[in-house]
Amino acid sequence: MFVDVAIGKGSGDIFTYSVPRELSSAVCPGKRVLVPLGSRRHTGCIVGIPKQTSREKLRDIISVLDEEPLFDEQDLSFFRWASRYYLYPPGKALGVILPSGIDVRSTKWVMPTGCEPAETDRFTGEQRRLLAALSDFPAGCALQTLTKACGRTSLEKDLKHLAGRGLLTLEERLQPPKVRRKNERIIRLAAPSASSEPRLTEKQRAVLDLIESIPQCTLSLLSGRIKNAADTVKRLEKKGFVLSEEREIYREPAAPPSFGREPDPLQLNEDQAKALDAILRAVEKRDYAPFLLHGVTGSGKTEVYLRAIASVLDSGGDALLMVPEIALTGQLIDRVRRRFDDRLIALYHSGLSEGERYDQWRKMQRGAARILIGTRSAVFVPIRDLRLIIVDEEHDASYKQDDRLPYNARDLAVVLGRFHDAPVVLGSATPDLQTYYNTRHRGFTCLKLPNRVENRPLPAVTIVDMKQPGARRGKNLLLSSPLATAIEETLTRGDQSLLLLNRRGFTTFLYCGECGHVFTCANCSVTMTHHMSQNLLKCHYCDYSIKAPPLCPVCKSGKILSFGAGTEKLHEEVTALFPHARTARLDSDVTSKRGSYETILSALYRREIDILVGTQMIAKGHDIPHVTLVGVVSADGALNIPDFRAAERTFQILTQVSGRGGRGRDPGRVFIQTINPDNPSIQRARNHDYDGFYHDEIFARRELGFPPFQRLINIRVSSPSEEKAAELARLLADTARSFIAAAKDKMAASVLGPAEPPLARIKGSYRRQILLKGPDTVFLHETAERVLKAAGRRASEVRIDVDPLNFM
Repeated sequence: MFVDVAIGKGSGDIFTYSVPRELSSAVCPGKRVLVPLGSRRHTGCIVGIPKQTSREKLRDIISVLDEEPLFDEQDLSFFRWASRYYLYPPGKALGVILPSGIDVRSTKWVMPTGCEPAETDRFTGEQRRLLAALSDFPAGCALQTLTKACGRTSLEKDLKHLAGRGLLTLEERLQPPKVRRKNERIIRLAAPSASSEPRLTEKQRAVLDLIESIPQCTLSLLSGRIKNAADTVKRLEKKGFVLSEEREIYREPAAPPSFGREPDPLQLNEDQAKALDAILRAVEKRDYAPFLLHGVTGSGKTEVYLRAIASVLDSGGDALLMVPEIALTGQLIDRVRRRFDDRLIALYHSGLSEGERYDQWRKMQRGAARILIGTRSAVFVPIRDLRLIIVDEEHDASYKQDDRLPYNARDLAVVLGRFHDAPVVLGSATPDLQTYYNTRHRGFTCLKLPNRVENRPLPAVTIVDMKQPGARRGKNLLLSSPLATAIEETLTRGDQSLLLLNRRGFTTFLYCGECGHVFTCANCSVTMTHHMSQNLLKCHYCDYSIKAPPLCPVCKSGKILSFGAGTEKLHEEVTALFPHARTARLDSDVTSKRGSYETILSALYRREIDILVGTQMIAKGHDIPHVTLVGVVSADGALNIPDFRAAERTFQILTQVSGRGGRGRDPGRVFIQTINPDNPSIQRARNHDYDGFYHDEIFARRELGFPPFQRLINIRVSSPSEEKAAELARLLADTARSFIAAAKDKMAASVLGPAEPPLARIKGSYRRQILLKGPDTVFLHETAERVLKAAGRRASEVRIDVDPLNFM
């Protein structure tokens, strides 16, 4: 018997192994196995059982790690599709897809022998330091630990030399998985009314009463309520009053804070009813059908989602609800949990512990839950009877993963619908241009919600031209006079305000006023952001940080000046200007602690915050009824990014943040500060005019040959050596051009580059990028595959990004 095993280490390819007779009944696709690969042992996943193989001298699998498979054949077909489309090795793709922390890990262990060096031995300084570091670990240590202790990237050569001298030994050790199934003791009564037995003590009777009152009572629950309950249960079990058994339990994520009482569902308006009816007809047919639910902000898209999910559950099916960032949509999760039985809901996102992710994966796969809510990685979770897929805020770039398997979960959700013959609903007030184009030319159905619920008005938008005299309150102040006045008026009425500045930190960067030296990251070609509260300069790409220096390192001048502004500085200005207001800040610097985001949002909902300052985190998915003022402190940042989607992203964020205002009974106002008041994206956002923006932008895309008219594949080359990065990039670009030139259709594709990206150096690696562009997806993939083949052993320095969103 043979098995094909995908292994995430090394090349990430699929290898064939033989199966010992004693393990043959335990193997099936979807189970993980421990296998030998080279001189090490690794965890792999069975992806096929071939009837025969032409390969000789196959090695045996060592053990089967799972009692039940982690996915079935249909899931595997979907995973394979994603691996092929995104040109990512199948073993490495499964390493991204499956829950982390569940693999047996192979570690190289370094142990001192205790032998003293011979007098004739001669060692380099690096080798002496290695031996000194190893002496701190008499019982040995993992190679990774020793490498870190020596402050080096590789010790292989020196370890081989020292092992040859008999001073240390190297061996492989297996480390058990960090995550395993969690079991709990379930306690139940051996017979009814056992607590009336006269021989019982008062404490024993209390334990029995508690067991009787709680179905599936666990020992940990008893221990949390009654002191030393475990000893009492043991005595009761000996006397025959209770029975206990070990059962597997699911680790459940903590519930987000409440955002208040869920209002009674409103009666659907005519547009909502039509949209829901179209979705449910597709659900009933059990057929793939892609929809765009295009509704203005506050139009009741969520109510349509919830009613569609309820109908699916009533018919015995399951549903997937995807959100761009789980922390940003606590209010949506709160609404789902209030509408449906909590036991039917599973959550899946990176904010969970590894144990919680593993359990939520298996909970859905086993059918123990019926609704999965998650971020982009949830698209891979096996769902038994998937009949509806919903992607909320489908335009959001957070659905695209940039590292490792660079997939777009929004696009994969559409593919998943095809695999399961299920309708897919993509919801947004500002749809991705590609999605809206698909409704006009590629068979997607557009369902429009043009009005807010109860016909509430969209907020009135005022554009503040910061170039005009009188707009600025002072030279270095961020709030204009009109916006500051509007905040004061809002506070007087007892309403709330949101202020958007999409840059965290205090200032953009520091520089020397004498010689002009700019403080940049040691590892990346970017300036470091000043965080005044911590007195630090931080790189937001590699996390390198230093204390803010009092003197210039070049000329020793003390004239250190700042440029630009971030949310920290804006919050300081707001606090000084409105000292009696309750203010808060919302950005990734203040929400690094688990649950902190939901805590701030919940406080805003309870009206414990008057003014909230934040980055784009405040622009997404929030429905706060007493927010009547939204201020955009600078609308120009996104416009100046070197990216053909800059106008689209500007329009989206301005429209989305504007939509946070006036969602209650009082109308909202929006103030947009800009130095480009006539920019079409800003003007279209002012008028809430998506169709007008689409017509402007689609014309430009057609003229320039960008998506949706042509497809893109970005090839990124990186190396610690700038010269090697440039050399490899030139080789790969020439390979791509030669391959295209040999094709029959000479217009099949074009090659742009190689060129330095805007961020030419990140985390110590120099970068180049090559852009493949053409209308034929298959031919572009073939070209990229030829490029990977040309890279050969240097393929680890090359990353393929199909349908890229990030060109930085």
